[in-house]
Order: sequence, then C-alpha cells, then structure tokens
Amino acid sequence: MNIPNDNKSQARQAILIGDYGEDAPYHPLDQIENHVRELMPQGWELHVSDDYDMLDMERLEAYDLCIVYTDAFKKKINPRHTAGIITYVVNGGGLLILHCGVSLQETSYELRQLMGAQYGGHEEYGALEMHIASPGHPIMKGIHSFVMEEEPYEFTLLPGVERTILMEYTMNGDTWPAAWCSRYGLGRTVYLMPGHHASSFAYPEYRTMIAQSICWVAGCD
Repeated sequence: MNIPNDNKSQARQAILIGDYGEDAPYHPLDQIENHVRELMPQGWELHVSDDYDMLDMERLEAYDLCIVYTDAFKKKINPRHTAGIITYVVNGGGLLILHCGVSLQETSYELRQLMGAQYGGHEEYGALEMHIASPGHPIMKGIHSFVMEEEPYEFTLLPGVERTILMEYTMNGDTWPAAWCSRYGLGRTVYLMPGHHASSFAYPEYRTMIAQSICWVAGCD
C-alpha cells in the first residue's frame, strides 16, 4: 500500500478502502480498483488499502477523498473508525460509497445517519431500469436513463436527513433509490448503489457517474 509522504506533491490524494480474498467473498477490492483508478481526474493519486485503520481520523485527514467499497456485512465496525469517518466528513472531507460500502452501517447507527438510509437486503441479480431523478445535478450531467445488470439493494430513506436523490430503479412495480448525495457538516457524501461485479464498471453511464461523483464530493466540480 502506498500512502502520501511528508513531501506531498501537488497531486490531490484519494484513498480506496475495501477487502481482499476471504474477507470479501462477493465484492473483492481487486475487481474494481483498476476501474476506479482509470476514473480518477487528472492530477489525483489513488491509494488502495484493506486496512480499516486507515479510517482513523489521524490517517484519513491526509486525503482529499475517501472511497469505500468494504464488504463488511459480517464485521463489527470499530467505534474509532466510525468516529474517524464522521469527523472526516464534518471537517470537510469527501466520502464516496460504492455498492457494498454501505456495509459499514450494519453495526453503526451513526453511520446509518451519515449515509441517510437503512440497508434492507436485496433481490436476485438482474436487469434494472435506472431512471434519472435529478438531471440538473452536476453528478448526472449528460446521463440519461439506462438498463444495467446489477444486484438491487433496497433502502429505507431515513427521516430528517437532507439529501438529493440522483437516480432510482424500478423492480416488480416498485421504485427504489439507486444513488443520492448530501452535504454533512463541511463535507459531502455520495452513495452509488451499482457495483456488484467488475462488469458494472463497464457501463458508460455508470463510469460517468463515478467520475462526476468524485469531482462533486471532493469539491472540484
């Protein structure tokens, strides 16, 4: 793992955190890290780690952006990591959560509030109709409704949380949120539901969403 050194270059720094091997039976980090690297804006450096201690505030503050792809549905998140994430965002950090990264909220009420929604499981992988809910938002610029093969996570949006729904999907006649963003303290957060397989990152519309989410959440839009 590479981390920024003391003689930090002019490049902006991002950290991608997830799991490898047996710790990620369904969402291994190595299936997506090269895709995320390809989508980083010019002038950025991406560092990749499976060390959850990178979520400590003392470490996170070295980065302009934190991207989370953790497969932690069966793990108990350390309260220190919860505090680190929340403090990071409140103080102006950018947090981009991809697909299974929502697993961090499983044992943390505070992170559910930060994310603004409660994960409730998923139906079988299949074709989903994605509809653009906020076409005027910078994250959705140039993106039109599309169909993609994906694992359909279901969420209950929490009351009292200000958010912008960016995209929704329909399944069995019901509509579910598939992407949203919010401001939290001085920082910004984005959640994008797609990302179950490496093939998810081949859809041009989704690749554009990730790239534009990075810019928006890091405040470089």
